[in-house]
Amino acid sequence: MGDIQERLSVSSSSSSSTCSLSVTTAQPKADSLPVDGEFWMIAEERAREILNTIQPAIVSDRSRNEIIDYVHTLIKSHDGIEVFSFGSVPLKTYLPDGDIDLTVLTKRNMEDEFFEKLYDTLKSEEGKSEFHVTDVQFIPAQVKVIKCNIRSIAVDISFNQTAGLRALCFLEQVDQLFGRDHLFKRSIILTKAWCYYESRILGANTGLISTYALAVLVLYIINLFHASLSGPLAVLYKFLDYYSSFDWSNYCITVGGPVPISSLPELVASPENGHELLLDEKFLRDCVELYNAPTKTVETNGLEFPIRHLNIVDPLKHSNNLGKSVTKGNFKRIMHAFTLGARKLRDVLSLPGETMGWRLEKFFGSSLERNGKGQRQDVNDPVTAFGTGRSELSELSGDFEAYYGRLVYGQMYHSHRDASGWDVVRHLVSYKKNEFNLRSLNGSTSTQPLPLQSLTNGKRRGTGTYIPNMGQQLYSPNHHLESSAEAGEENGASSCCELSGQVSTSCASLKGEECVKPETCSNHTKKLVDSVSSSGRVKKENGKEEESKSSQTLNGS
Repeated sequence: MGDIQERLSVSSSSSSSTCSLSVTTAQPKADSLPVDGEFWMIAEERAREILNTIQPAIVSDRSRNEIIDYVHTLIKSHDGIEVFSFGSVPLKTYLPDGDIDLTVLTKRNMEDEFFEKLYDTLKSEEGKSEFHVTDVQFIPAQVKVIKCNIRSIAVDISFNQTAGLRALCFLEQVDQLFGRDHLFKRSIILTKAWCYYESRILGANTGLISTYALAVLVLYIINLFHASLSGPLAVLYKFLDYYSSFDWSNYCITVGGPVPISSLPELVASPENGHELLLDEKFLRDCVELYNAPTKTVETNGLEFPIRHLNIVDPLKHSNNLGKSVTKGNFKRIMHAFTLGARKLRDVLSLPGETMGWRLEKFFGSSLERNGKGQRQDVNDPVTAFGTGRSELSELSGDFEAYYGRLVYGQMYHSHRDASGWDVVRHLVSYKKNEFNLRSLNGSTSTQPLPLQSLTNGKRRGTGTYIPNMGQQLYSPNHHLESSAEAGEENGASSCCELSGQVSTSCASLKGEECVKPETCSNHTKKLVDSVSSSGRVKKENGKEEESKSSQTLNGS
């Protein structure tokens, strides 16, 4: 544990967190796993075959990247505009029915004007483009969003939302830390499939769980039970068992443990008895500072955590409740689904090997009915069907450095006039001092872990994304939900750097001389955009080379 903390330690002179996490008494939660060793290996192997059917594949990556490039082409025709993807697509945790989240970065005072231009441009593409643009909608919420379908895939376009880029960096880093052949990402995909296809409880735009909230819930399960988890199926079982019996009326959940609602706004985490967390308080505090823009003043405790029915603390912004989208009626529905799912999965896992296998397939019956017959919803061409002993090639690795470069560029581009030159350099040097440790995470040892009613046909709106208003106002009973992307924009300053993380010697020396000039930031902006764009092109070309292999053979259980 100590060496993990040391590897991920980030130099920081102060914390930009709104609250500090401290430790109090423990609360025992969750039953032990219902089966042992050998049976878990059989169950995990069958779950792996199911997961291979629904997880992102190289062919679906290419299809989605073509759509992103298409939108990028439409937007890049305007000077001073950039567009980046965030959410489950770059994180490689999307479902075949998942949407694509994009954020457009504009200069200040350009957002409203360009919003109308982009809307008109997309409307003009309806019925004309080979990308088959349909259902273009303008959502006039506090966080403006353009929704449309492109090649029958839902696309949500927001503006200047760097919070989604922060979450992407954080989740990618956590996946690299956990390792074990992307246990974190595979667990998100399997849990998301059960929530979306089997129980219909995923989708913040309909008052259900957001995908980011789900990822944080999965993160805590792995953080708590990491020593005993054999694979994604074990994570799903612990997820259902733990949260179905969680005391949501008195506690909110954080990645550091349960927090009594009565203690808010102070976050007093209560770690579980007998469990050592993999991610400690210092790691989480350092992530808050690393992924938030440097500012002249530290954010105060003026922001209150809004109490709702499902209370999940955003690890990067403690005043943001990721469960705020869940309505009272849907909360009861979600708890019922968790309880029923935990009981059914426990029954399945108590069966002998052969019977367990087909019953597990039945447990994921809607997922396989929708995606296991040789056709993915996000790919036009046929794909390998479930049960053939083969699967499509897949690559779940992400590009942390590229994601971080986009984040820094976004923070600098939209609001760099608020930050002093030395604040920018100090932030980048803090990151650079830990670049080697962050890269070392890629060396984690990868280890393999020990039909129902189909969805109705109709217009797909993805798994549902939600962008709450993140302005600095207090929560009130009149708070209402806005449907957009998953994270809101914070007021703050920004920073600039090249994609590689290098700090230009023209900006500052390591002795701490303050000598950053505005024009230097402009130069870095140009280099960063070029680097990010070229990085995306290289990844796309690599994907084309890999797909020539067509498919890989898997051993059946």
